[in-house]
Amino acid sequence: MTEFVVETDKGTYANHEITLALFHDLVGRLSRNDVDFMVLQPDEPIRGSAYLQVLGAFMVETRLLVEDGGFMQYSYETDDADEVLSMFLGYWQRGELPAVDQWEDITRSLQKPSSKGLFERMRRIFHKDDRPAQVPIDDAMRP
Repeated sequence: MTEFVVETDKGTYANHEITLALFHDLVGRLSRNDVDFMVLQPDEPIRGSAYLQVLGAFMVETRLLVEDGGFMQYSYETDDADEVLSMFLGYWQRGELPAVDQWEDITRSLQKPSSKGLFERMRRIFHKDDRPAQVPIDDAMRP
């Protein structure tokens, strides 16, 4: 049987502390901004999903692990507390993953940029897309 941990900015709940009432309470607290986030993490991925989380009132996200060691992350925004509660209960009680095919793929925004990509972005910022003059290293070292 899958075991879970629930984490919020106010505390962490072990598997034996997780109840239907806890989810009702936390989703209510999220809607009142008494809690900033809630993460429901299984001890083993559920259909590839490492966790289900909700940020604020209510940005729901899940991370799907892929075979090459990477991940895909999806995000869904709603203002319906009952919808959020239903997603978390389905994940916790039945191992159901929300239908992420309708969610926004935010993977690219979370992946670390390569150092080459970072350098290129910085070069464009500082040089306004004009390449700086290339000077041989020996000439640059001369006084």
